[in-house]
Amino acid sequence: MTRGEFAALWRRAITAEVCWLGADGTPTALTATPLLDRGVPCVALPYARADEAESLRAADTVAFAVTDSRSLPADGNGLARTGAVEVVDDLDGDHFTVELLGQELLKYPPSRVLADSPLLCRENWWWLPRIIVRLTRGGHTARLPARTDPARHALHALLVSAGGGQPRVDTAHVGPLDDAETGDPVPLRAVSGGGLPDRTGAGMVFGYDYSVPDLERWETWSAVGTVADRALEVTRRHGRQDTDLAPLRLVRRIRGQRSMAARCRRGIVAAERRG
Repeated sequence: MTRGEFAALWRRAITAEVCWLGADGTPTALTATPLLDRGVPCVALPYARADEAESLRAADTVAFAVTDSRSLPADGNGLARTGAVEVVDDLDGDHFTVELLGQELLKYPPSRVLADSPLLCRENWWWLPRIIVRLTRGGHTARLPARTDPARHALHALLVSAGGGQPRVDTAHVGPLDDAETGDPVPLRAVSGGGLPDRTGAGMVFGYDYSVPDLERWETWSAVGTVADRALEVTRRHGRQDTDLAPLRLVRRIRGQRSMAARCRRGIVAAERRG
């Protein structure tokens, strides 16, 4: 399996996952719009997500994955490529604007509201500075079973675990999480064609859904704990699997944009102070 095959899938995908191990070995993941920076797979995170991605800066090995069935060819498998990354603070947004913005406008419709013209780019200047994460040296690529549309199979998830000091990525069918209490074992089952970790260790199940075709709502959920005996003993959860993706009312949409702008500005100021 070639690096070019992965880059071709990354080019066509609408959403993707970035997975790594934190400083304490805890599996971590986020979802983002997959972009190519002069042919190199990357993601470009707005500074509103600076805290979410902070531990990514120190990660030795990161997995870029495309597993959502809506980003895959019909009856196709997902792919994950693991390797080293380069994290760049593009604080003036010049590189993002020239090399990546056009791709994002095609894949992520909400960006069009903020940056689809020179006037909008000036008004929403805070949207252009980005934390760019490039997969600079890929170690290996693995095939993964697709995670099917959450509207039909809400419990297909990405399972991220620690394997030999680097993130291992699998696709798993996860038992009900929304009613699970801390410490409860949540059953895990391999999706056909995939596998599960065969040893005890830290793990995270992670999933998301988004409204189609506008991507106005893009909601994630996760649970972190210990994987053992084909179950995840949950210690921490975030979000819910049954999030309502109904269209936002105008007032909530405006408030959301204002909140995004404020968080981006704070992230930019913090990065500038950090130097």
